[in-house]
Amino acid sequence: MPKFKKVQLVLAGIFTILFFRFYHLQIYQHSKYEAKAGNNSVRKISIHAPRGIIYDRNGIPIVDNRQIYDLAVIPFDVTSQFDYQMVSKQTGVSSSELQEKITKGKESFHRFRPVPIKRHIDFETRSHLEENKLSLPGTIFSEFPARTYPDKAKLTHVLGYLRVVTDMTASIPNQGLEYKLGDVFGFSGIERIYESILRGNDGTEFRLVDIYGIDHGVYQDNPGQQPVPGKALHLSIDSKLQSLIEDLFSGKKGAAICMMPTSGEVLAFVSAPDYDLNSFAGPVPIELWEGWNSDPEKPLINRGIQGLYPPGSTFKLLAAALAKEDGVVDKSWTVNCNGVYTLGDRDFHCWNDAGHGTVNMDKAISQSCNIYFYQLIQKLSYKNWTGMAEKFKFGVSSGIDLLGEKRGLVPERSYMNKKYGKWGWATGNLLTFVIGQGDVLVTPVQVAQMMNIIATRGNTKTPHLLLDSPAEKISVSLKPLTWDFLQQSTWDVVNHKEGTGKAAKVIGSEVHGKTGTAQNPHGEDHSWFAGYLVKDNIPILSLAVLVEHGGKGSVEAAIISHKIFKYAQKNISL
Repeated sequence: MPKFKKVQLVLAGIFTILFFRFYHLQIYQHSKYEAKAGNNSVRKISIHAPRGIIYDRNGIPIVDNRQIYDLAVIPFDVTSQFDYQMVSKQTGVSSSELQEKITKGKESFHRFRPVPIKRHIDFETRSHLEENKLSLPGTIFSEFPARTYPDKAKLTHVLGYLRVVTDMTASIPNQGLEYKLGDVFGFSGIERIYESILRGNDGTEFRLVDIYGIDHGVYQDNPGQQPVPGKALHLSIDSKLQSLIEDLFSGKKGAAICMMPTSGEVLAFVSAPDYDLNSFAGPVPIELWEGWNSDPEKPLINRGIQGLYPPGSTFKLLAAALAKEDGVVDKSWTVNCNGVYTLGDRDFHCWNDAGHGTVNMDKAISQSCNIYFYQLIQKLSYKNWTGMAEKFKFGVSSGIDLLGEKRGLVPERSYMNKKYGKWGWATGNLLTFVIGQGDVLVTPVQVAQMMNIIATRGNTKTPHLLLDSPAEKISVSLKPLTWDFLQQSTWDVVNHKEGTGKAAKVIGSEVHGKTGTAQNPHGEDHSWFAGYLVKDNIPILSLAVLVEHGGKGSVEAAIISHKIFKYAQKNISL
C-alpha cells in the first residue's frame, strides 16, 4: 500500500475517533456536562449599598442602618437534594410555593438570577440555614438596607419611609437612578426628597459555586466591587426639642412647627398622631396598613403641611397690618364692644360675651376683640386685604422640602363669585374672614412663616429642613411704623396683664405671640398659638402650635408654647 494511502487511513481513523468522542461528549452526554459546566461556575451577586445616615443639627444620629437579611435561590443551582421542608419551617413559606418559584425560575431565561424566597429574615434564622447549607444548594443571603431610629425623637412625618421596587413599571420617584427589582427607595418624607444623596451605589460580589450547587464563598480571583454608601444628611432639626414637643403632644391631635426666623431652618416639626416607622423595616402587614388608612385619627396625614384649618384670631394681624399700612385708622379710632355686633338681621359675637368696652387697635389685638375687627374690615379694601394675606405667604406653598404641601385658601372675590354666585355672598362673609373663620384655610407651617416675617420685619427665608442649605429669600416690604406696631402688639398679647397669650410668657425672656380659637363644626374648637422668642435683640425661635379640639388658644396651645419657649431660652442660640 502506498505510503500516502497509509497516512490517509491513519488520519481518517483519528478523525473518526475524535468525531465519535465529540458526539459522545457534546450530544449523548450533553445534559450531564452542561450541568457540570454550569455548576462549576462563578455567580455574580448584587450587594445593597447602605443608605446615608441622617443626623440632627447637633450631629446626633436620628436615622441609621441595621442589618436584616434576604434569602434567595439561584434556580439553576438547586438540585434534588434541596430540603424544601427545612426552608419552609424556617421561613413560613410553604413547600409548594417554594417548588413553584424554583421550577418557574429553572424554566426561565434568567435561571442564573437570584429568586427572592423570604425578605427580612433575622440573624438567628440565617444562622440556622447556613448551618445546613449542604442540604440547601443554590441558596444565597444578602443584606437588606433597613432603617433604624436610635434617637428618642421620632420625627415620623419628616423622615418618611422606604419601599421596595417590586414592579419596574410602577411609579418610582427617581427613575434616573437605575433601580432594579429588589432595590429600596425613599417613598416619602426626607427619604424621598433627598433620595439621590442618601442612596449609595450598589456593589457586586462573585461567588464560587461547586457542582452540587453549594456556595463556597467569594471568588478570590475576582472578588468584585464594594458598595459605596450613601452620603450623610444633616437636618436643621434639634432632636431634643423635637422629643420634648412630641411628649407634649402625647394623646393629642394637632401640629407644632418651630423655626429659626432669620434662616427659615426648621428646628422641630410634629404632626400628631403619628405611626411607627419601624413597621417599614419589613413588609407592612396589610391589616396594619389598612388600620392606619381607616383610622379616624388619620395618623398618615402630615398635619404640619397638609392639615387645613381656620386660622382663627391669628389672622387679625393681617387686617391690623393693612389698616396701619394704608392709614385707614389711627390709635384714636375706637369701637365699643358689648359682646355682639349686629349686621342686618344677623348677630356676630365676640368670644367675650360680656364685651371689652371701648377698644382701640392695640387693645383689640392684645385682648383679641372680634367686634373691633368686624367694623375694621368694612373700612378696608377687600382686594387689599387678600393682597396682604398673599404678602404674608398665605394661599401659596411655603416651599418647605417635603412633598404633599397644601396651599390653603385665601378667598378672593373671583373664588366667592364662583362658589356662591355674584349675589350669594356679602359683607357678612368678610366679617368671618377677618377673624380667620369661614372659607379661610391655612396650614400650621404658613402660620409659623407669618411669625418669621413679623419677627424679622420682612426679611426671612423659605422654611427648610436641610441644614446649611441655600434657601430662597422672602422679602415683605411694609412701613417701619407697621412693623413696629406688629411687634409691639404681639408683645402685648403675651406680656400685658389682660393679654390672651399670657400663659405663654417666660420670665426673663422676650416672647411675642398671638392666640387663636378656630371654630370647628365637628366638635370642640381648635386651639392656636403663634409667636416668637427674642434673645439679645435677635429672634431665635418662631413657632405655630395647633391643638385640635383644644378649646381657646389662650389655654392649651399657649401652655405648650410656654414650655417650648422655656426650653429655647436655655438651649437655642444663633
